Amino acid sequence: MKSILFAVGALCAVTSFADLYLAGDSTMCNYADRQYPQQGWGQALAKYMKNPDQLHNWAIGGRSAKSYKAEGRWQSIVDALKPGDFVIVAFGHNDANRAKEERYSTPEDYKALMKGFAEDVRAKKATIIFATSIPHSGGVSVDDEGNTHVRGSAAGIGPYVDMTRTLGGEMKIPVLDLNAYACSEFEKMGADKAFRLYMRIQPGEYANHPNGKGDGCHTRDTGADFFARAAVDMCFAQRLPVAKLFKKTSTVKFVPIGFNGPGTKTVLKDDFTKDEIAYANEAAANREAARDWRAEIMDLRREAESKGMSGDEAKRWAAAEFRRRHPKE
Repeated sequence: MKSILFAVGALCAVTSFADLYLAGDSTMCNYADRQYPQQGWGQALAKYMKNPDQLHNWAIGGRSAKSYKAEGRWQSIVDALKPGDFVIVAFGHNDANRAKEERYSTPEDYKALMKGFAEDVRAKKATIIFATSIPHSGGVSVDDEGNTHVRGSAAGIGPYVDMTRTLGGEMKIPVLDLNAYACSEFEKMGADKAFRLYMRIQPGEYANHPNGKGDGCHTRDTGADFFARAAVDMCFAQRLPVAKLFKKTSTVKFVPIGFNGPGTKTVLKDDFTKDEIAYANEAAANREAARDWRAEIMDLRREAESKGMSGDEAKRWAAAEFRRRHPKE
């Protein structure tokens, strides 16, 4: 009996000093105040930590598992790990983007990269946890009878979500299936409420987005909290040791960032067309987008918006930058 109590006490002691690292893309990363209400779910996770100083959100926009490793960002996490630490890894969105060679991986290569991540973490006597990609709101639709349907595979991320689940099962790695959770919950709450979790913002809602924004991939504060809260609840439900770092979600009050503009009841639709990028739907994702000028322009627009430009500013900058990169002969 004493040995059991000692083991439990030792686990609690180790966990209390453990750190949690996040590795992922723009759906998980932190955003500056000037970009509000945009937030990544890893950013929202901080308020659920018993000690926020133990959370290290090293997710960064525009990265895939491939580019995150190639840039040395993954190795930085490995170097920082100590026994008992935790790492939550969530990629998939950029891994599917054929328009960017430095990001794109086949599902098989993606699986190999994720397996390598797991081996690296375990070698440091730390614990790895996978999270599936949050769904793109472009996969949310309403039928003629008013029922909401959700394709969690929209934007080409389906194979990467599946590979994450498969590898988790093969290596006995916990999986926080945010994709499946969102698909189920979105159908219950309806398309309009689901869209309001994302950066689909009408002109006038927020002073720092005067022209609105039609971003169907990234979350505003409401969406970031939706996914962070789900991740914490899953950790408790699966009885994962990392749960000891979290508060119970029932004890955390979420207060949305208020409008500072006149507001609107209309939800802005995505402002890019199906032909603009291999990000909007699976049919486009399966094309050779690397040879499609529209795909390059859309990537430039996202790059500009990640730097805080408004929608219109990003469009103008992307067009000018494209012309600079591809001068007429």
